Amino acid sequence: MSYNVREHSYVVGGLGVTGQACVRFLLQQKATVKAFDTRANFNAPTGLDGDLDSGMQAFMAEKVTCNALSEDYFDGVDTLVLSPGLALNIEQVVLAQKCGVEVIGDVELFARLNASTSSATPAKRVVGITGSNGKTTVTLLVNHLLKNCGVKSIEAGNVGRPVLEALQSDADVVVMELSSFQLETTSSLVLEAATVLNISDDHLDRHGTLEAYIDAKHRIFDNAKSAVVWRDGEFVAPYEQLITDAKGIAVSNAVSDGVSNAASNEESLASINIIEYGLGESTNGFAIAAFDGDGSTVSDEQRLHITFNGEKLIALSDIHLAGMHNVLNIMAALGICQQLGVSPALAVKHLHSFKSAPHRCVEIARVNDIRYIDDSKATNIGATVAALEGLAPTIQGKLILIAGGDAKGADIASLNPYLTKYVSHVFALGKDAHLFEKSFAHTTRVATMKDAVKAATRLAASGDVVLLSPACASLDMFKNYMHRGDVFKQDVHDLHNLYSQNDRAVVVTS
Repeated sequence: MSYNVREHSYVVGGLGVTGQACVRFLLQQKATVKAFDTRANFNAPTGLDGDLDSGMQAFMAEKVTCNALSEDYFDGVDTLVLSPGLALNIEQVVLAQKCGVEVIGDVELFARLNASTSSATPAKRVVGITGSNGKTTVTLLVNHLLKNCGVKSIEAGNVGRPVLEALQSDADVVVMELSSFQLETTSSLVLEAATVLNISDDHLDRHGTLEAYIDAKHRIFDNAKSAVVWRDGEFVAPYEQLITDAKGIAVSNAVSDGVSNAASNEESLASINIIEYGLGESTNGFAIAAFDGDGSTVSDEQRLHITFNGEKLIALSDIHLAGMHNVLNIMAALGICQQLGVSPALAVKHLHSFKSAPHRCVEIARVNDIRYIDDSKATNIGATVAALEGLAPTIQGKLILIAGGDAKGADIASLNPYLTKYVSHVFALGKDAHLFEKSFAHTTRVATMKDAVKAATRLAASGDVVLLSPACASLDMFKNYMHRGDVFKQDVHDLHNLYSQNDRAVVVTS
């Protein structure tokens, strides 16, 4: 069914990056639109050149309110386009729904418009990537591989580019990173391939329960033609959700309309193509297998290869992305590319030219054989666990962890087995530093990042790693996780009087 924005009247909720992009798009389409922002001290944003175009200037001056809303505000309005940073239970959204206004996000608006394209301008093919950790890396990697294999693609969504900008691009394929916040207001997005990379406690302060969080993530499968699934992961396959039995015990099962039903599950799964991947051996999908060399002595890493349907693709020793969690990310990316017609054998040839995004297990300095690694993007427990498990096999000495911040309601105590197994000492800072002290005996609380870097360096020796992987959000002390990572890098460089160019790690050996 055709969807025409001029036939609707909109309110845009929240004027962050996503909200601004929605307003610009709707103004360009001559739609009826106004907006509210929940920040009392909201200031009108400026364009990249420091100025807004005349249309946006007029809109910001005349069509934006930061005051309390009344029912009259929604007179004549049929659609609220809500920014993902605003929860569905805030009073403005509750009032809109009471007034009969439909609440959607920009991804849902994209989906409706993309489905309404004509034969002259065919719909873009879309793939969706979500998960607690690794989704930005996989999104960027998929886009990199597709482009290098001749596919005209663009990344969008939670990765940074608003999806409505991608809709207006000349790309044939849109690679979307989708957060749980975006997915909970999305219902009709058709995907060539979808994946939930992993699930761990995250954003429970927003979703309330792990079950609600998983339900939001699983919306990605609702209209997907295929699913790329980690065979050893929990809650990552279509219809595999978290339910609660009569005794209140959380269990994993395949559910349909909230009720476990094996027959219904099989019928549902029959309509979606499943591509599996994992670190064990398998002749189905992506796996790991050992191949003998040519008679010369080779290491285990050189013998181990990623395989697809039993055929070897690439040796682990030829992969420059650190950690086994990145091997899983690569498999997921290759599986998505395959669903767009790019063979794994072709795509894998372009892995070597991919550069990981900043603040994701990136080495920022090496001094006297002490490695400093920035994993500031680890804003939840699962991300830190992935970093610890991925890096531990590569470390000759001790692993010293800098962690802390806002835990967002997550159970920091669940980190204890991993800290005990992999970590020598934790230096904790921020709002929930005390939770690390309670959970791990070898923890020292510090006031600032500079204090953490100094203390970790005093403890470190040749062969050790100082890892910033906070397991917490950053906003209690920093502007965002990027700022936190930048401060860590600057403090390391200041401590050792280092200077780097082109964001390369500084290597100093005495």
